[in-house]
Amino acid sequence: MPTAQERAQVLAAEIKKTLLAIKAAEVKVKQLGDELMQTLAAAKVEAEAERTIVEYPTGRYECKKCRHSTLFTEPTEELPACDNCGGREWTGHEPKITKIEPPSPKKYAAGMYECGQCGVRTAVAMDTDELSPCELCGADKLQPL
Repeated sequence: MPTAQERAQVLAAEIKKTLLAIKAAEVKVKQLGDELMQTLAAAKVEAEAERTIVEYPTGRYECKKCRHSTLFTEPTEELPACDNCGGREWTGHEPKITKIEPPSPKKYAAGMYECGQCGVRTAVAMDTDELSPCELCGADKLQPL
């Protein structure tokens, strides 16, 4: 049977091992939080692009590169490559640009939040009007980082 001193050494080693695992987890959480913020920024750019609709009307267009003339009989969101030279720049009709109004902003933006009571970090993936309570302590004191 191990002595109390030997058990204390084993427990101290376990504590050290656990603290190292906690530090590694904290580093991983920070890295994932940074990646989440970058992804959310990209998602906002994508959402903005989806709210802008470009439509080229029907009519005669001329290739800027070779001056080949083409008649487009249906409206299109993107002009095709020139059949003659493969160029993608055309002169002709100006596109109709429609901007769709975004929905009204939510009370809480997507991002990283920290519990004001216990300090645990929580990721919120989408804008929302209500934040759920802290997953660890149940407090309703989440604050943006």
